[in-house]
Amino acid sequence: MNRATKCILILTSIILLGTPFLVFYIKFRNSTLSNKIEDWGHLGEYLNGTLMPLIALAGILITLLLGAIAEKRNQTNILLEQQKQRPLMHVGYFDGENSIELFMENKGMGPLLINNYYLVNRESGEIKDGIFNCLPAITTVFDNYTGNLNNVVLSSNEKYELLEYSIEGLEETQYDGFKEDRSLLRQALGAYKIVIEYSDVYNKKMPNYERDLVWFNRHQETEDNIIL
Repeated sequence: MNRATKCILILTSIILLGTPFLVFYIKFRNSTLSNKIEDWGHLGEYLNGTLMPLIALAGILITLLLGAIAEKRNQTNILLEQQKQRPLMHVGYFDGENSIELFMENKGMGPLLINNYYLVNRESGEIKDGIFNCLPAITTVFDNYTGNLNNVVLSSNEKYELLEYSIEGLEETQYDGFKEDRSLLRQALGAYKIVIEYSDVYNKKMPNYERDLVWFNRHQETEDNIIL
């Protein structure tokens, strides 16, 4: 309980408890003290009849105020706990001479629920509901790719592969085909951006995550591996 709340409670109690005495004083301030026991008995009845309801009212008000303070504190604790369990979406990629990788990762402290995942063509605005629908026809084989990922859950620091394509396992006679397919794949991916709508374990919607894949659409290849 902070200082301001304590002051309000004390001031309210003083006003409520002091009101009967103030009213009595204003009404009988010109009277002298009585020597009759009956008069003092009437005073006791007056104070009992006025103070008891006021004390009860003060108790109710204090209880309500303390309840409101406790509720606010609980809400604050819940928000703090939610912040501790907040997920953080990240989409990364590896574009090397011999492999291409596209992945998503939860870099937050709590579980992440994917509500909606899609790719948007920057020029046409066309929407694809997964990497699978964006891939070109190739002569070689993809190592791995995914489709729709709605309702997939990622735990903290969990990594999920969206696409893997590498030269590993190919025959030497397929190397030229791999290079051509790699160029087609880069061109296809470079036309899109990824949009992911997700929420935390408390079903609280997080800000939409977007990652542009324009890097894949660069005009010249490099022999150095690049990790973003």
